[in-house]
Amino acid sequence: MPVYLVGGPVRDVLLGAPTTDLDFVLEGDAPQLASELARELGWHLVVHDRFGTATVSHEDCHIDLVTARQEVYSAPGALPEVSPGTIHDDLARRDFSINTLALPLFQSVPQPIDEHHGIDELGKGLIRTLHPLSFADDPTRMLRAVRYEQRFGFALEIESKAHLRHALASGYMDAVSGDRLRHELERILAEQHPGPALARAIDLGVLKAIHPALIDQTPILSLDSRSSGDNHSSSMLYLAALAYPLSSQDAEGVIQRFNLPGHWAKVVQDTGELRQLVPQFSSATLPNSEICQLLEGRSEEAIAAVSQIGRPGVVSQRLDLYLTELCQVNPILDGDSMLAMGVTEGPLVGRILGKLRTAKLDRLVESEEDERQLVRRILAGREDV
Repeated sequence: MPVYLVGGPVRDVLLGAPTTDLDFVLEGDAPQLASELARELGWHLVVHDRFGTATVSHEDCHIDLVTARQEVYSAPGALPEVSPGTIHDDLARRDFSINTLALPLFQSVPQPIDEHHGIDELGKGLIRTLHPLSFADDPTRMLRAVRYEQRFGFALEIESKAHLRHALASGYMDAVSGDRLRHELERILAEQHPGPALARAIDLGVLKAIHPALIDQTPILSLDSRSSGDNHSSSMLYLAALAYPLSSQDAEGVIQRFNLPGHWAKVVQDTGELRQLVPQFSSATLPNSEICQLLEGRSEEAIAAVSQIGRPGVVSQRLDLYLTELCQVNPILDGDSMLAMGVTEGPLVGRILGKLRTAKLDRLVESEEDERQLVRRILAGREDV
């Protein structure tokens, strides 16, 4: 069968980089082949009939199979109109020359197909589009360009950078849906080190074209100097850093523009609200119980980001204390203990437990007996609740 290994896997092998995703182009019915492959492997299958593509996946491994195709864009930022084509058509529709490499697997001794000088530009460390209207056809390629540029330590080729700036000035990004933008943002945040790509996207004005408030690199650079950026939690830290300078109105605008899901939206909202609370966290006399009142219910990523973005000091210490210790503090006694001590079942139980937790946070009680004595004082009317 005329099957080709294409794009990222071929590029990564030539760069000596690891890859967990395999991309294949078939001059034929890719979804049918994918269905047979999924059945044989017992893996999960997703088919996109409109584009003649399918994905077979298991855990962290993804195999993409694509019917070789041609694409025509009716307007900047619109989804393409697709028709069957050859491998040559398929490579010509791709984003950057370094992603146009193909290996014909049906040959006994496969030799790379390199019609767009991808191998040469891998050696030169360049990110180059295939034609002047590439960023107009698909403006999300601008986000991809900075992601590849920063991942590999490459540079955007001079003419391609000029085409990118023209696409920005022409407002082509406005036509792209929030879901498509979020998908590209998610891929940046999934990089081992998201900070440089985000900072570069701000520097070039790519993020500003998505929302005009996304113009400040400072929180990202601050976080980048202190975060390893090697897990999902860290990716959300960078989302928080992106949101850190935003007003509440701009934060809501960014949430809407990217169509952020619930948890992502909460990270953005909580980050802005916590930034406004920094003066309260700076107070010389702030008991642990009040720290918890200010922070409980907030996303951990937002708390961690505000802690790491600010200069080391009392605010960072208190936020870190909450994440590492205070959020886990609970009284020894529980609801059953309250009932056994004669507390009437109902809301009073919860209020007393809250009082106990506050006392424990502020180190007014230490042992179980200390807690019981506090409960007795409350029941005797000698302590408010």
